Amino acid sequence: MLAKLAFRNIRRSVKDYGVYFVTLVFGVAVFYAFNSVSSQSILFDLEDEASAGVFQMTGQFLGMFSVLIACVLGFLVLYANGFLIRRRKQEFGTYLVLGMNPASVSAIVLMETVAVGLVSLVVGLALGFALSQGMSFVTAGLFNIEMTQYRFIFSFDAFLLTLMCFAIIFAVTALFNTVSIRRYKLIDLLSARSRNARFRVRNPWISFAGFVAAVGLITWAYATLVENGLLEFDDGFWKATTLMVVGTFLLFWSLAGFAIAVIERTRGVYFKGLMMFTMRQIASKVNTAFVSLSVVCIMLFFSLTVFSTGMGLARAFSGNIEDGTIYDATLTANVYLNQGGTHDSQELAQMTEEDREYQKVADEKAAAVTADAEAYGWDIAAKLADSSPAWDELVERAAQIDAFVSDETSYGELMERYGQGTGNAKQNEALHNQGVTLIGVSQFNALAELAGRPTVDVGEDGYAVNNTLDAMKGLSEALARSGETVVAGGRVLESTGELRSQPMEDTTFSASGAELIVPDAVIAGLRAQGAAPEQSILNLMYKTDRAEGDKLLEQVLVDASPANPEVAASGWKFSPKPWPVTLSFTAEEVLVQSGGMNLMISYLALYIGFVFLIATAAILAIQQLSETSDSLPRYRVLAEIGCDRRMIVRSLRAQVLVYFLVPLSLAVCHTVCAVSVISDAVLGQLGVSVLEPAFMTGVLVAVVYGAYLLVTYFASKGIIRASLGKKLVG
Repeated sequence: MLAKLAFRNIRRSVKDYGVYFVTLVFGVAVFYAFNSVSSQSILFDLEDEASAGVFQMTGQFLGMFSVLIACVLGFLVLYANGFLIRRRKQEFGTYLVLGMNPASVSAIVLMETVAVGLVSLVVGLALGFALSQGMSFVTAGLFNIEMTQYRFIFSFDAFLLTLMCFAIIFAVTALFNTVSIRRYKLIDLLSARSRNARFRVRNPWISFAGFVAAVGLITWAYATLVENGLLEFDDGFWKATTLMVVGTFLLFWSLAGFAIAVIERTRGVYFKGLMMFTMRQIASKVNTAFVSLSVVCIMLFFSLTVFSTGMGLARAFSGNIEDGTIYDATLTANVYLNQGGTHDSQELAQMTEEDREYQKVADEKAAAVTADAEAYGWDIAAKLADSSPAWDELVERAAQIDAFVSDETSYGELMERYGQGTGNAKQNEALHNQGVTLIGVSQFNALAELAGRPTVDVGEDGYAVNNTLDAMKGLSEALARSGETVVAGGRVLESTGELRSQPMEDTTFSASGAELIVPDAVIAGLRAQGAAPEQSILNLMYKTDRAEGDKLLEQVLVDASPANPEVAASGWKFSPKPWPVTLSFTAEEVLVQSGGMNLMISYLALYIGFVFLIATAAILAIQQLSETSDSLPRYRVLAEIGCDRRMIVRSLRAQVLVYFLVPLSLAVCHTVCAVSVISDAVLGQLGVSVLEPAFMTGVLVAVVYGAYLLVTYFASKGIIRASLGKKLVG
């Protein structure tokens, strides 16, 4: 009997449950599909540990964020159920009046929750399984890897995780519903509909003051965020966040009263058609649900920001991958690390005997590294060829770059001279005292020939500029203008007007910013003065294919600098030193790293952005549909006094549009501010335009959010038409 009643209630309330059910299905499907990504690795021919590790890392990150997604979906389920329960108070009161006990009413609601949950779980898992099969092709594209063997993949781990999370969500929801129903008094249940019918409009002057304060707080938040930036989560960031959240809540608290006060004073608008009724409907709704509207706005802001910046970052990892993999491998010697211990007599005097002994050992290690480098003339290739018989088998061509740092000219001086910076105050500050990087022209030309690019001629007293960083483009162009002069190595050098963009190494993100290509005599003079390069970079071209070459390179590094037990325990195959090799990057490793980060960030952005978007849209849709059902007596009165169908539908359309678009508009304002700051601080430095991610975000919002808006409008229109029937004219 109770089960029959529960299922009849579901069929009768299909319009209320429809949006909620579809959202749950999408939530389950997306939750399963994204958590099954790590299982897709068996579809691809992953020849190395790095490629397999990318899938594992992506799965781990998606799993971590699935906790957040589960909380959001749990909030949606609890909120939607609570909203539907509050709407049905009078129905539950009727059950009690007819003699049903509270336990039976709770049992009916429990059956409804379980039924909707089970059906949505089954349908969602089926849809998620289908979605995960399609995602395998997307994964192949993002990861730049061939799919060697396609087959249907069912992720049992993702299935269990989805089942467990949603079982917990529905169990908590059922408990919440049972407790809520048992707590209500009969008089409250029977009189719920009459209390809901009251209009609640705040004092216009209080609303006006609140609105002005809200605008002020939000403006203050934007200014704080722009001034502070988003490079770190410091006090300025939390201050801006707090101001934005408080301002958002205060804006929705005051908006309805302020808007009514303004429109009431615009007589030509207020008395036109059903504007008076429409504004009162909106005001009553916003005043009642300002907290949920504020939460929706903040969730929309988070969704839009995560999706747009995430897609921008993913673009950064894949945009310039060709320039980042020109060479087969890059070996880097960070010579600046070879500083040894301190030589300050006062500091040494204050140290313990144990610390002084440590400083002595550091000096001995630094001296040994320097002696080794000088014995080979700082030639990394000569050292490795002498250390490993596999070198000649591996290397066809090689080119080394020794980067020296000028102590006569700093980037800060050049930025002040030309009025050009990086576009980021903190980065400008970090570069201010850093000396300009100097590279010998013969080494640069050897590297250009290795990459198949044109060489450069700087003469005896000239210089050219090499730059691959968008952030340093303005400074590089100013510095490269013909006739400009720079002091380097005790000589005044004049620009030849040459500006090159030659990648110096295999890397995901290029770091060559406003480097000076100078005559070899300048570098020879620095060496004669005892200067050592800050960094040496050796780029290699293999005799073999890259896969075989990478294995030979690993053997060369092991022969040249075997890993001691401590280093081997950390996962290194060789012992990194300031010279000859500190770091090793192959083109294949860069491709794997770039594809992996592109894959992980794209999926995280889409996962978080989509779920938050459907959750917020579903909340608004459920509220609007419930409000339409509750307002049927008012629409009936409008029809009885002669309002035609077009007037009522126009009023409904305005209500739906305002209810959906006002939170979205404020969220877009928040997003524009945040994304512009992130773009200046991060995306712009990486050479990524924010326009493409912004367009993708707009498409996602238009499709998903717009679909919910249209469904809500037509469903509300159907509710009114079904209720009023022949009373509607026109």
